[in-house]
Amino acid sequence: MTCTKKENFKNRVSFKPGTLSIALYPVLYNDEGWYTVKCDSATFCKFHLEALVPSTVTAPIRSNVTLPCYAHTEKQIADDTVDILWKKDDQMVLQVQNGVTTYGSGFTGRVSLSLPHYKDGDLSLNILGVTTSDKGLYRCYHRAKDEHGYPAALTLNVTADQKFYAKKFGENLTLDLFGSDGVRVTFNRHDAEETLVWSVTRSNTTCLSDCNHRVSVKNYFLVLLDLTTSDTGTFTVRDKMGEVIGVNTVTVEGLTQRHHYIAVPVPIGFVLICLILCCCCHGQSHAQQYVCGYNVIQSTVDINPEPLREPASIGLSQQETNPEPDVHLHTPVEETMPETERTTEKQDNTEKYIGEAI
Repeated sequence: MTCTKKENFKNRVSFKPGTLSIALYPVLYNDEGWYTVKCDSATFCKFHLEALVPSTVTAPIRSNVTLPCYAHTEKQIADDTVDILWKKDDQMVLQVQNGVTTYGSGFTGRVSLSLPHYKDGDLSLNILGVTTSDKGLYRCYHRAKDEHGYPAALTLNVTADQKFYAKKFGENLTLDLFGSDGVRVTFNRHDAEETLVWSVTRSNTTCLSDCNHRVSVKNYFLVLLDLTTSDTGTFTVRDKMGEVIGVNTVTVEGLTQRHHYIAVPVPIGFVLICLILCCCCHGQSHAQQYVCGYNVIQSTVDINPEPLREPASIGLSQQETNPEPDVHLHTPVEETMPETERTTEKQDNTEKYIGEAI
């Protein structure tokens, strides 16, 4: 069999062994049109190639997404005559025909569209809880395969869930496995090489390092117990197809940092204790000074005071100036005469002394 290729198809067309089929890659927009397969001038088959330029829709894993599609529809059409077809990678996703809705494998209960919106020209497809298996090329058709909507094709990209954790030494870390079976969890510490840590199948966990006592799996969540500074890094979760579904960046506060925060109050407490002791000592010193001062004052009061005497400047003789013997406060006074008589006698003597002085 002789194969002749036109210039614009060189290096893009190849025959499949044992068949008359050809593979065309990459497809260019001008490749759209009718193709005929002939052998010895006999026509075997004809097919039409549509070259579509898909729009791109990106959604995080487990989120809800709407794939838009529009077409000219009948506004008064009955629900049981609606005809819609959605396909992914040439496999049916959802079909509404003669009032009956049919779902493709893996899409039952997860995809839907609105018949009232269809009458407005809206054929958009709603997908709940997207997974990595939902990635692919989607196409929308109106009236089965007779007419495609706009845009004619959509590429759905599903991105991994990203989380950042700041943990303390000894706390636990919970990783979401997103309801997937056969996931693999790898760990990358800083710029070190990524290593496989756990392989999880349903509730069974295979630990590839000495960590079995620290790991448990429940309801598609993996729990790592008693974190240490060696757990600082990135935990990556991949599904059974090897697609990344979760990226968890973890920072664990180390013991040295914890001790740092604990040790800070120690010198402050020591200083406070010193200040309190100094204040107490200072207060005791003041109290002692006050007591001593009080004792001094008391001592001056306790001295036996002499009776009031007349001023010495009056110029009396030594004999005359000697007053009566000192009478101590604690010495009993002889009651030789009444108090009034003693006072009168003292006053008479005083007047006599004043007269002699004059």
